Amino acid sequence: MIVQNSTWFGLFGICLLTTACGEEEDDGLTLFNAPDDTIKVHVGTPEIGEAHTIDLHSSTGQVLVGTASITPDSGPIGTEHELVVVVDNTWEAQVERVRIDVDSGERGVETFTMTRDSADPGYHTVTIHSVGEPNETRTDTFTVKLLANDTVAASDTGGSSQ
Repeated sequence: MIVQNSTWFGLFGICLLTTACGEEEDDGLTLFNAPDDTIKVHVGTPEIGEAHTIDLHSSTGQVLVGTASITPDSGPIGTEHELVVVVDNTWEAQVERVRIDVDSGERGVETFTMTRDSADPGYHTVTIHSVGEPNETRTDTFTVKLLANDTVAASDTGGSSQ
């Protein structure tokens, strides 16, 4: 979905196509959800796809902690994809940041920080434009990462942080 380019201009162009960009430190934050919470996006298809929603699970995969939706889940190069993550009210206080890793195969992996809604701390969104060469087709993997402060998560859930 994202062009991984070694030139400064290419990286700058990628950042302009999204509503979230840049490197931020995640010191003290740990992965709150399952590492296999992913959505597949088909890039370079002639038709615009539909909305696609997945459940997000706890780190063990046993507890439903939210949902992630992408609209559309496929489309031609240049398609604007809106990703929305909703963390259930029970867990929204623990989740401090939501990141999306977009793996575009040979094009590389790009990370985006989602914007948290000011009125609902469990609601996060980002818009990403698919880029590529004419007639290019591929399937990108969006990995959703709910990041939580391990100390806060443990104290709020009765667990222990280690």
